[in-house]
Amino acid sequence: MTISLEQIRQAIPARGNGAPARCASHKSAILALLRERGPQGVLGSELYNLPAKFGRSPRNRISELRKDGCLISGKPRGASDWHYVLLRDTSGAKPSSDDWFEREHGPRPGAHPWKKAFSEKRLADPDVFVLTPPEPSGE
Repeated sequence: MTISLEQIRQAIPARGNGAPARCASHKSAILALLRERGPQGVLGSELYNLPAKFGRSPRNRISELRKDGCLISGKPRGASDWHYVLLRDTSGAKPSSDDWFEREHGPRPGAHPWKKAFSEKRLADPDVFVLTPPEPSGE
């Protein structure tokens, strides 16, 4: 008995195109928690302990977030746990900070020109300070 290529094609199981739609809410809940926690991060065990909120496969949702462009670090914690920290989201924004100023007002402003050392100001604008040779003494 010979098997045709058509029969083999029919026997190949259909594959889905990614995670089911219901997983989108789990993925967004995980991203929201990672943003909220900031540098403190989230343990994988915390995510697995709340399957109604984060799903039964949170590590798969983290993998999908990474594929979407989120930069998430993951390091082993203990014998069987993982610690995840959101470094940057898909827009390139860093998660919330522990700094109260940044939480209230956004990123801190850069250094202002008037806060630079006086000599740096002079070096930045050559017209402000010009070196001239000493005047000859009349002796």
